[in-house]
Amino acid sequence: MKFSMAVPLCLSLLLALNTHPLLAAEPEAVVDKQGEPLRPGVGYYVFPLWADEGGLSLGPTRNKTCPLDVIRDPSFIGLPLTFSAPGFDYIPTLTDLKVDFPVSTICVQSNVWRLRKEGAGFWFVSADGNPNDITSKFKIERLEGEHAYEIYSFKFCPSVPGTLCAPVGTFVDTDGTKVMAVGDNIEPYYVRFQKASVNHEKNQAFSIV
Repeated sequence: MKFSMAVPLCLSLLLALNTHPLLAAEPEAVVDKQGEPLRPGVGYYVFPLWADEGGLSLGPTRNKTCPLDVIRDPSFIGLPLTFSAPGFDYIPTLTDLKVDFPVSTICVQSNVWRLRKEGAGFWFVSADGNPNDITSKFKIERLEGEHAYEIYSFKFCPSVPGTLCAPVGTFVDTDGTKVMAVGDNIEPYYVRFQKASVNHEKNQAFSIV
């Protein structure tokens, strides 16, 4: 009789354990070159692995002025970017982010990143995005493995089932402009982050000639 009473008790305990909600692990923080977590609203330069120049900027492509596209300029330190993720006081990996250039341009547009279609299976990373649109949701991914320092890349991979998920890399256009893009044969562009100085964190005037 004691045994028969113990069995339902054990089953009820197991059910209680199995139905208890599991807490999801917090995503790890993206860190800068000094090992400090990236913070929302703070400006950061995005440098290639091999240099402290050639950062990301905005520029016209394919004989059009606006909206501007995200480009790499090998001779320029680049423009600082800001990042934000709802509900986080740091910038997490593999989480939908708003990516923005906090600068003024000649275009009447936001400078939030978005994906803009250029052809079949091919997109440029452009400005004039809306943080609430699926085309403006980008992620930062850490390169797996042991390295001397943390290495990252951007992905367009919204947290919505059935949507495009692909790395952001460099496309060299016909005029030699290096445009950030997503598409066939576009390899990840690996980067590191450098916090901008106080002067660069403020809105800057930026124009194209």
